[in-house]
Amino acid sequence: MIRVEPGPEDYTFTVGGRPAYVTVPLGEEFEVFTEDCFSGRITAVTDRPREAAPFPRVNPLTGPVELAGVRAGDVVAVHLAAVEPARTWGVSTLSPGFGALSGTRGSPNLQPETGERVWIWRTDPESGTVATTTEDGRRLQVPLRPFHGTVAVAPAHGEVRTSTVPDAYGGNLDIPAVAAGATLYLKANTDGALLSIGDGHYAQGDGEFAGTAVEGAMRTRLRAGVLDAAHPDAAGFDWPRLETDDEIIAVGCGRPLEEAVRVALHTLVLWVASACGLPRDDAYQLVSQGCVTRLGNLVNPSYTVTLALSKALLPGAPRLMSGLHDRLRHPEEDR
Repeated sequence: MIRVEPGPEDYTFTVGGRPAYVTVPLGEEFEVFTEDCFSGRITAVTDRPREAAPFPRVNPLTGPVELAGVRAGDVVAVHLAAVEPARTWGVSTLSPGFGALSGTRGSPNLQPETGERVWIWRTDPESGTVATTTEDGRRLQVPLRPFHGTVAVAPAHGEVRTSTVPDAYGGNLDIPAVAAGATLYLKANTDGALLSIGDGHYAQGDGEFAGTAVEGAMRTRLRAGVLDAAHPDAAGFDWPRLETDDEIIAVGCGRPLEEAVRVALHTLVLWVASACGLPRDDAYQLVSQGCVTRLGNLVNPSYTVTLALSKALLPGAPRLMSGLHDRLRHPEEDR
């Protein structure tokens, strides 16, 4: 198995603009180590995040990983076979001018800024929780839900974007569904796709309202597949999609939030119409009556949202994305 474990100087804080760090064949499982969004520099409640990891040196990414055989215009399927915390602790913070209840340059107010504060959360895999302690000694506990906040391919037109931004190429989506067992579909904008991954989260509520999740280093095993750009299932593909064993999920990015919802809704309606052979109006009706809408983040330069539809609601049991999810999920059955 190919293992990708960068040294301290090998991480990138942008998506695009860098040559491949390593090349991986399609279908072959590989493992990556990713640092937390503070590069592992926050280890105690007395640390100062903005001094230890000042912007833009936040959200380090592992990669880019060249996916051999992928061509610009293809749809890449990135399957997360395992997403496992690499440490027994994670970190979350509050920072001035950041978070859903803080004023920003684009949405200012006259309230005092939020202070800077750190929480250290301890994982307990046996109980499936992460827990921290308040200043007066009380215990706070939430479910342990490891996932990656950032998975991206190189942006279109040679752009270089900061690792904090979500967009059509993926990026800092902060979507808890990007977890073990899920397949993320992204449109390759360059040969080899140039996949980057990072921003491991041990837990996060919908919206990431405080500005950070429980951020943690991660060890992740992945497999990648591809749909040729000329394949019918790749037609009209513009925005990220997710598939799990039970759901299909469309991702929307934008600001204000209404625009992100429209992007995800449009994507899901067209996906259902194409996969099930339904007229668009009927697909729109099915999605409208059966979907589940979830917030990804409400704090980044663009907001993210997902619209999910249970596979059980899809008429005709369609073979989605040419069965890529199933083949990557169960490679032993594809031999």
